[in-house]
Amino acid sequence: MTTSRRHQVLSIVLLSFFAVAGVFAISLPEKWNAWKYMRDISIEHPGALNYVTVAPEVLNHSAPYVSDIRIVDDLGTETPYVLRTSVAVAKTESWAAKIRENSFVPGKYTQLVLDLGIYPRFHNAVRLDTPESDFILWVEVDVSDDANIWRIVKERAPISRFRKEGLEGNQIVRYSENNARYLRVQIREGDKQFLVTGTSVFPSSQSGKDVIPERWIELQFPVSPNAESSTGVTAWKLDFGNANTLMSAVTFTTDQQEFYRGVRISTSADGKEWSAGGGGEIYRYMGDSRREELLRVPVYSYPGIRYWRVEILNGNDAPLSNVKLSGSMVPKLIVFQPTAGRNYRLVYGNEKAQAPSYDLQRTLHVTAAEEAFADQLGPEQENGSYQDPRPFSEKHSAVLWGSLALAAILLGYTALRTMRTPPPAPSK
Repeated sequence: MTTSRRHQVLSIVLLSFFAVAGVFAISLPEKWNAWKYMRDISIEHPGALNYVTVAPEVLNHSAPYVSDIRIVDDLGTETPYVLRTSVAVAKTESWAAKIRENSFVPGKYTQLVLDLGIYPRFHNAVRLDTPESDFILWVEVDVSDDANIWRIVKERAPISRFRKEGLEGNQIVRYSENNARYLRVQIREGDKQFLVTGTSVFPSSQSGKDVIPERWIELQFPVSPNAESSTGVTAWKLDFGNANTLMSAVTFTTDQQEFYRGVRISTSADGKEWSAGGGGEIYRYMGDSRREELLRVPVYSYPGIRYWRVEILNGNDAPLSNVKLSGSMVPKLIVFQPTAGRNYRLVYGNEKAQAPSYDLQRTLHVTAAEEAFADQLGPEQENGSYQDPRPFSEKHSAVLWGSLALAAILLGYTALRTMRTPPPAPSK
């Protein structure tokens, strides 16, 4: 066989292969006819913990809360999965610290001495519980092993609350990681004692391991504020185009070096009716030895929100210089355990589907020695055997409303004819 002939035969074989693969790729077993879209999953390590990211391109065609997502193998068998934003092991929740001292030095500060116990875990943050409503104050944090010799672990950090603006602010102070038994917190308010009713301490990264770390996806490039921002407020209006894309945070950039501002957030489904959506604070300042800053504000999102209004509360200060904003999300991660020798697809696009319930959601156990592998999703394909699961009235709403309109016209016409028709003459 000549080289040219072999190339022709090889081309025919490859074309036949891709033709068969194409037919396989655009159709699903009858059980999945109600799912309109699918994507191939490239499995990295069969038999191990794998995961795929639910990015905006999947959310555009999925049901709210991704209740319709399924993983299906090449036999049409459904594969259990667990939805997470991250997977961590051996992490401990915060614990209450015993307040050994709660004193006030007039003109200087309120001082708390906290006892974390004889064998404290590594820690790097403390939350102060207070009924105070509106404040922005500086805090210093020191630690000690014996409550006599102290070392500074945070020279200056802000705590705040803006209840007049409907914002809870931030009452958590982060500091250098350590496992000292005693914490000394000095709240720099000299006019009166700052009321603290309780404290909680948070474990540091040494207390656990992120098997699958939290991921961030930027939903847009940084944008400048709206031109019509009012006095005292710098505002943005964001439209993500799809109500299933759940924003997790807004992030600011500015070249201003010293500031502390509150941020107010509102949400809307239609861009007309707005509801309070929380907020927070942003800041940048120079501490005693390094620059401190916080430019990301977490937000709470749920399906149905398409529009966001974000406002920096400037008070009597000038707007931040060259300020821009971007929105980002922490996507859902689909965690599953693929079997060797099987091919898998992600299927979605069935708004009538209920969220699945798997044993894996209660039995999945991940150890610190385990490793997880990120899989890639192929391009979106339509299911060639798709059948719309909605009832006729939902699929053809125009026909239904047209029929109702026609019925109303006929009823009106009948009533009009009845009123115009003279009554029959009385019989003699």
